[in-house]
Amino acid sequence: MHEAKASGGNLFRFFDPDMLDIVNARAVMEADLRLGLAQHQFVLHYQPQVNATGNIIGAEALIRWQHPQAGLVSPTEFSPQAEESGLIIPLGYGKQSPDLIYTND
Repeated sequence: MHEAKASGGNLFRFFDPDMLDIVNARAVMEADLRLGLAQHQFVLHYQPQVNATGNIIGAEALIRWQHPQAGLVSPTEFSPQAEESGLIIPLGYGKQSPDLIYTND
């Protein structure tokens, strides 16, 4: 059903074994995200922002997941699942609250 909705709705899809792999991968990702939050595996990295003359005028905070097996994971890989599962809220809150910030320094 999720595949039919993702394709624009008002459709039907026949079961495909690849869909089961996708569902299983999503379940593993969500479980890993929950564990990562509990174990403080998310870190902030700061990227300088520069003006046209090359002077640093600020910094952008970028969150990364220090996964124990996968290494440093980009948010493009985990944020869609975090948003769909509602885990983006505790993830974002943890990074904004000073007593919960874990940085890479």
